[in-house]
Order: sequence, then structure tokens, then C-alpha cells
Amino acid sequence: MKDTIKNIIFDVGMVLIDFCWEKHCQSLNFSNEVIAAFDEKMIHSKYWDMLDEGSITTKEAIDKFIEAMPQYEKEIKLFWEKTEGFVQEYAYAAPLVKELQDEGYRVYLLSNYPLDMYKLHWPTFEFFKLVDGYVVSAPEKMKKPDKAIYELLCTRYALTASECIFIDDRQENVDAAIAVGMESVLFTGYDTLREVLF
Repeated sequence: MKDTIKNIIFDVGMVLIDFCWEKHCQSLNFSNEVIAAFDEKMIHSKYWDMLDEGSITTKEAIDKFIEAMPQYEKEIKLFWEKTEGFVQEYAYAAPLVKELQDEGYRVYLLSNYPLDMYKLHWPTFEFFKLVDGYVVSAPEKMKKPDKAIYELLCTRYALTASECIFIDDRQENVDAAIAVGMESVLFTGYDTLREVLF
């Protein structure tokens, strides 16, 4: 890592937490057929993107999912009853943040995340209690890879883009960070990331 780097910026989903919605479905005894339908028509739908960008409420999104999959209305409602089951913090997340801070870096979060789930999930994450700052997409009504959300993080915390390294599991988000002047790493696993950071 370059000597000029002072700030480490993490994406959250699939970097510091497991978005384990399929396990949640399995815990509810949903069939593979239901899980496949959810994958296509809910998790990877435009309405989930709209949840991330804060342009639709959870209730409005659920209505859209039911409209797309009326045969699974019962399962959809059950799925959304306990959204804490969607995610699990990786065991390495909080220790990694602490280790980086002990090395003298400031650590920030930049995440696409639906509003209601952010309010429910984030206070439970150990790493969230440690970080120096964060920007979440839904409350800001913008999301990655829009360069404006990267610039917002820099403005809010007086960061210089060239002094930041950004870590994300999606190439388009990595590319956007590079476009605003940050170093950036595509996350492929914890061990590989450590090789970059230490």
C-alpha cells in the first residue's frame, strides 16, 4: 500500500458482512424454487436498487415483489418479517478495523444499503462502533457507483481522494472510486485483502 494512503474506506455488504438472504430463506424452509424466484425478482430487481437509493419504502418494495410473484405472497411477507436474518457480520471485520486504526489509518464505510435495514442492522455490527465515519446510500438518496456519493464522503470528513483506498466487491464501484481519484481494490477475500493492506 502506498505511503500516501491515510484512509481506508470499506464497502459493507459481502466485505464486512455476509448478505446471507439464501440462508434466511432456508431457515424458513423455503423451496429451491422460491429461492430462485426471489433471486431473480427481488434481490436482483430494480426495486432492490431503489431501496438502496432510498427512492422507495420497504412497504412499497414488498408490494412490488408481491406483484411480481403473487404465488409467493405468504413467503415474501414471512421473509420480510425478520430482516435481521438477512446478514451476519464476518468474524474478521471488527478486528481488522481495529488493527488498521492501531496502524494509524482512519477507517470509513461507504455502502449501498436500504434505509430500514441500515437502521436495524448497523447498530448491531461491532465494526460500526469503531469506524471514524460513514455514508449510507438510502438516507442520502444516492448510491454507488454514482461519483457524487464518493465525493460526499470526502467532503463530509475532509478527506483527500488520493489519500484514500476503497475496497468493494463490485468492479463498477471500484472503477468509480478510481475515477474520483482514490486507490481502489476489488475484494475477493480476506486473505488477499490483507496482502494489500499490510
